[in-house]
Amino acid sequence: MKIRLLVTVLLLACLLPLTAVNAQGELKTVKFGNLPYLDYAPWALAEELGYLAEEGIKLDTAMFEVEQPMVEALIGGSIEVGAGADTPFIILSAAAPELRLVSLHSIFTGYSIMGRPDQVKTYDQFVEEGMSHDEALAAAAAQLDGKTIILPGGASFTPVLDTALQYAGLTRDDVTIIDMDPAEGAAAFIQGTADFYSDGLPMRFRLEQEGMVNVLTGVQLAGGAMDLAGLYTTASYLEKNPDVIEGMLRAWYRAIDYLKANPDEAIPIMVNWINDKSGAGFTVEDAQRFLTDLVLFPTYQEIAEEYFYNEDSPFFWRTRLQFIIDYFGEAEGLDTEAIDLDVLVPAPEIFPNVAP
Repeated sequence: MKIRLLVTVLLLACLLPLTAVNAQGELKTVKFGNLPYLDYAPWALAEELGYLAEEGIKLDTAMFEVEQPMVEALIGGSIEVGAGADTPFIILSAAAPELRLVSLHSIFTGYSIMGRPDQVKTYDQFVEEGMSHDEALAAAAAQLDGKTIILPGGASFTPVLDTALQYAGLTRDDVTIIDMDPAEGAAAFIQGTADFYSDGLPMRFRLEQEGMVNVLTGVQLAGGAMDLAGLYTTASYLEKNPDVIEGMLRAWYRAIDYLKANPDEAIPIMVNWINDKSGAGFTVEDAQRFLTDLVLFPTYQEIAEEYFYNEDSPFFWRTRLQFIIDYFGEAEGLDTEAIDLDVLVPAPEIFPNVAP
């Protein structure tokens, strides 16, 4: 009887998911890099609700405004895991082959090219005048010709500008670009610097509050004007700590389930976190509007069936990442020979292990 009981206990132990708790039952601290934007706010939700702690994980978070310094910190060892978008990952991995993209889990289409209402006409205004979609895109984008635009230096932003310019038959040679961090750039634009400003949330929201208008949005531009957000680490960290990565992702998907089931409780937590980290002045109503179509958080099941791991989906991971490789290989001279998606992106192999 004792032998049967022991066998039963051992079998039950094997069925329990592995967590990062050490032998003393303490949480494992993960040096984590995050970005102060809505598409990364569920990490704060997973922390606040205790889902990360239940996986044996405690985050020691450092905040970044764009991915490049985060990746530098990741390679240098001052952080171990980072949240970021797919475009910067591909570009930076060409020079840092030890990077690994261990997850893709949200979609951002909130990019915008903004102007001053008394100086520009928007895509929507051109449509209201009777133009077709393509005509309105070309007319709105043509206003960039010979003008100055504030554009953050992160790799996610140049495809937005390039996509707009292409609709008007323009190139970057036809505009003057001022490279500034998002918050600094938004403040400068409010003070009168440059003719246009391009960024994502929350600075887009801040400028809307100041009366600026969206000349072109990511939803209108499509193409390069979107990002898939995920999780970065290094090959060595993944090899030594697969339980940490899997535990973080299980916590993420639990947070998404909670967000979908309890938006009235979840969204205020996310909004408070964004405002604390960025000073954006978000409200719950603003977040609800953006979550309608600008930032998409598919559930684990939706990702499997409709998004990143469905080969027929426009968001299929390999199709999307190959688009980035081809785009930057042609537009920026990126060394595409150095990029092997099967090595750099273990996300498809990890995904089956992280169901919430």
